[in-house]
Amino acid sequence: MILIDSNSLIILLLGLIDENLIGQHKRASIYTKEDFKNLVIAIQDFKKLIVLPQVWAEADNLLNNFSGNHKYQYISNLKHIIEQSTEKYLEIKSLLKNENLLAVGITDSLIIEIAKDCEYVITSDSKLSDLIIANGISVYDMVQVRNQSFQ
Repeated sequence: MILIDSNSLIILLLGLIDENLIGQHKRASIYTKEDFKNLVIAIQDFKKLIVLPQVWAEADNLLNNFSGNHKYQYISNLKHIIEQSTEKYLEIKSLLKNENLLAVGITDSLIIEIAKDCEYVITSDSKLSDLIIANGISVYDMVQVRNQSFQ
């Protein structure tokens, strides 16, 4: 199973709506269509995807302002991914003694905890990526992958 963070989910949803939105939307201004294509390859199958409720909520709060055809495409793709993926829940109280809480907050701390049972985590957050690796978990860091293409 593959766990995905909020910004990576946003890139995925934007690309599924319309690849031309990537680079134009304020939450995806540094990304390209190639980043989206690489993300889809990294996921391979939405049935392998795990999304936390907090990640769904954050992505929806940032994307649910489309109108017209983009709104229809957003809802259609959102429903499809929700149907295909798995939602995992971990009680926030379990984080009260978690050292990551101070460093990265609730959602990312939950990601690190749930990731311990995953194949890898997809993220575009370098700080989260470093903590995931420090916890012995594999990561697909979208920014790192993009930066490697410049070398």
